[in-house]
Amino acid sequence: MPGSFEHLRIEREPLQNDRRTRIYKIPKHPRGDLRKHSQQLGSDLQSAVDNVRQQSSSQQGHFVLKLKYSGLLDVANLSKHGIEFVSQEEKRVCIVFSDEKGLALFADHISKLGLDDAELTHRQILEAIDGIESWSASDRKSWAVNQYGLPATETFILDVELWPIQVAHHPDRNKICIAFDVWLKAQNIHSIDRVNLDSLLMYRLSVNSVQAELLLNHSDVRFVDLSPTSGVSYKSLSRDINSLPDSIPNPPADAARICILDSGINTNHPLLAPAIAESETYIESEDASDYSGHGTAVAGIALYGDIEACNRLNQWTPELFLYNAKVLNRDCEFDEKSIEKTLVDAVSYFVNEHQCRIFNISIGNANSPYDQRHVRGMAYILDKLARDFDVLFVVSAGNFSGSDAPPVPMASWREEYPEYLISPQTAIIDPAPALNVLTIGSLAQHNATADQQKYPEITQLSPAGEGQPSPFTRHGPSIRGAIKPDLMATGGNLASPLRQPDMQFQPHMRGLGVLTCNHQFVGNTLFREISGTSFAAPFITHLAGRLLNNYPESSANMLRAMLVNQANMPNSVVSTFSDEMQSAYRVQCKRDIERDVAGYGIIDEDVLFRSSENAVVLMAEDKIENNAHHFFELPLPPDYLRSKVATRELRATLAYSPPVRTTRLDYIATRICYRLVKGQSLEEVQRHFNHETQDETDVRNDDATGNREICSSLRDKGTVQSSVWKFKKRNPNEKWFVVVTRQDRDWGVPICMELESYSLVVTVTDRENEDAQLYTQILQRIQQQQRARARV
Repeated sequence: MPGSFEHLRIEREPLQNDRRTRIYKIPKHPRGDLRKHSQQLGSDLQSAVDNVRQQSSSQQGHFVLKLKYSGLLDVANLSKHGIEFVSQEEKRVCIVFSDEKGLALFADHISKLGLDDAELTHRQILEAIDGIESWSASDRKSWAVNQYGLPATETFILDVELWPIQVAHHPDRNKICIAFDVWLKAQNIHSIDRVNLDSLLMYRLSVNSVQAELLLNHSDVRFVDLSPTSGVSYKSLSRDINSLPDSIPNPPADAARICILDSGINTNHPLLAPAIAESETYIESEDASDYSGHGTAVAGIALYGDIEACNRLNQWTPELFLYNAKVLNRDCEFDEKSIEKTLVDAVSYFVNEHQCRIFNISIGNANSPYDQRHVRGMAYILDKLARDFDVLFVVSAGNFSGSDAPPVPMASWREEYPEYLISPQTAIIDPAPALNVLTIGSLAQHNATADQQKYPEITQLSPAGEGQPSPFTRHGPSIRGAIKPDLMATGGNLASPLRQPDMQFQPHMRGLGVLTCNHQFVGNTLFREISGTSFAAPFITHLAGRLLNNYPESSANMLRAMLVNQANMPNSVVSTFSDEMQSAYRVQCKRDIERDVAGYGIIDEDVLFRSSENAVVLMAEDKIENNAHHFFELPLPPDYLRSKVATRELRATLAYSPPVRTTRLDYIATRICYRLVKGQSLEEVQRHFNHETQDETDVRNDDATGNREICSSLRDKGTVQSSVWKFKKRNPNEKWFVVVTRQDRDWGVPICMELESYSLVVTVTDRENEDAQLYTQILQRIQQQQRARARV
């Protein structure tokens, strides 16, 4: 039964507790004959410099070099050898920058490496370097350029990313931009747009094939990429509906404000018009109308959620305001200007002018599947905007429509499902790898096509059954193994035709999609049927908006934590993959296959908005300093901790939005995580986390690991972290604590806040106790804790 009580707030204990630390000295890498190593590095350096001198350059005397290394590289002290850290491109590849003076110092130190009497500080840095190379044309080619080559047209558009030396408004960055602008003009290359952010310096350029080769051999260029394609694919079907009510009400004046970043919205649709607030186009020469239908379809689901259910009851009660930001053109593709710059402009406007707190972005760059290296492009932009503006982005995982090189699936969608769901070709696409957002994959709801429903003959079969991953959904993880997608929602299905050779890549979707609004509505065609992860994402947007209506002071972190905290992995998803497939995946990837396909699962709305007497949601928002712990004593009553056998559940979710850098493989500048532990008292527990007692007590990880669904090492990788504990018996005398810890990375200290914000949500469930008064008892204990703190 859905809850009827407002969720409860809890506070941390007033305890200052410095994090345990250890001094870690970067070890030397054994090289044997250092003189020989010195000669090799000297030769490599000379060859790399010669190659750089042959490349195009907008600034003479500036060199970008690629260092290959073993072990650990002390990047903080690279400057002692005349070179500056720029980026870590792979696990054992570091990019550095130097000018003529610094290069001479670097060469001099290399030459002294094998001399016993040479005074050389930070010698271990040089000993760790395996080789020195220049950044080559092949290094600069993106996945899309390698996959498709350069366009064969006379002129075409490229996105060119420069090395982001220094931060956006640093004088050195300004010099790079000015010099590159001058070089572009000298080469008659037309600059369409530019994005200049701390960790992203990108130009959109119109070029010919000769100019493209110059860019691929330009020393300032990091990557050359094809312009994005939206990756939006869908089928539609008009359907009859009952007559609408005479009048559909407007949302309440204080309703949550949702912005749809898409192909526009046809705002005169009778189901959408009462909730439309403001429209703005970011496509030159086009108004904010929706010519493709994608944005209108997304908007309908974002406003009403399950439109099939609304239609069955013929009940239409908008609870949210819709804002229309058109960022895709009439062909449902990206405009000539860079989508990154467009997103910055659109989000800034709708936050500053209209106080929008939630943004739906059901678009993705099909030319940019995530390669488990750097998070770039739109993903970086969204991570930065989410932190800067405290807004929630709900993002689709992207659609997979089949691959020709290599062929995936090779012959049949149905016969090769679900194996192809975890192939490299089905990896999530930009911006789905973003960490400070919610990324949504798709589940199938129906499995009978319109033809099958109408005719008894079997002509099409769907690969996915009800509740299984949609055949077109994409898989994670994101950077460093972070769980992605975060959640799943209904997005449709497809069916493969039978007895028709060479037709496997033309699947049917009629009858298998989700119902939503038709942008070309006439008479009885107000609805259309549509499939894609694009239409799973707005269902989560809808839930987020209703959450914000209920708890209007919630941060974006709190919204993320509350949504993920109520997610469960469906048995239908787990059973999709055979035992053999799951076992092989664990051996190869050290992960559970369902996590990389479905994340934390689907949301149970039972207590999403309100608590009940047997399921109570506890919320906390706070700020934490570096190298510190926060302790939350969970107000669990003795009735809940009873020793009598009965299933009880604890679930805890933490969310935060760290600063990020595309030049670091770690990507996030700070890590905040939590542990669920038990003890007799706060004093006992805190000793296991205290810097002053670290030599006297053991480090504590999660307790009750045998009852836990997701281990700490896996959930810690993301910025929304969740797990569930299920208990049969407990001890009424024990106490349970959530311990929150922050640790900044060395390179991240300058860009982190002194106090970083986070949100914590805990759900306490005792469903087998018919007489449970859990909410009442927890409320009483919270009041007791508050009185005790007041006395202190």
